[in-house]
Amino acid sequence: MKKFVLFACALFLCGIANAQSNKFEKNIEANIGIGLDNCTNYSLGLNFIGGYRASNHFFIGAGIGYAYLDGLYYSSYEYLGKGNSDNYSSYDGRSNMQLFARAKVNLTKTNVSPFLSLDLGGTFGLTSNSIKMANGFIYEPAFGCDFKFKDKGGMYVMIGYKGMQYSYRAFNLTYGDTSDETRKKMAGMFNIHIGFKF
Repeated sequence: MKKFVLFACALFLCGIANAQSNKFEKNIEANIGIGLDNCTNYSLGLNFIGGYRASNHFFIGAGIGYAYLDGLYYSSYEYLGKGNSDNYSSYDGRSNMQLFARAKVNLTKTNVSPFLSLDLGGTFGLTSNSIKMANGFIYEPAFGCDFKFKDKGGMYVMIGYKGMQYSYRAFNLTYGDTSDETRKKMAGMFNIHIGFKF
């Protein structure tokens, strides 16, 4: 993960140094995510992406952003006997920073151009707590559409599936046992992005 962070920082520095190049493209985007499992409820985020437009069809770059996530913090289970059990889940909000690489392929050269994209990276919890929740590997394949402005720049919308490494605390209260463990799994969200290119 340290190598990825260094690579992302180096890419940003190179991009800033060559920001006057026509091939350098800057994007800022807002996104909202809707949880698709019991781990996540919703997320709100803001990203900056900088990279190079290698051709009319291909873009590669790196992004950095902030995301607020409302998700599962801990769950408890207690067996009450005779097939009955009591389950409880607690949700909490966390602030995360995310670093990622983005590859994007436009399907046409027109002013309205559909595209496919893929984000790969990681998230880092900004909240000081033993459970970081979404703290680790992320990926997001997406489909969207670019809209070029007449003068310069443009905007885009895209929808994607965001998979993320997820951690939460699980308690087993059966027969007075208060043992707990940190469980990890891959969680998923449906993501909607709206971005501007300049």
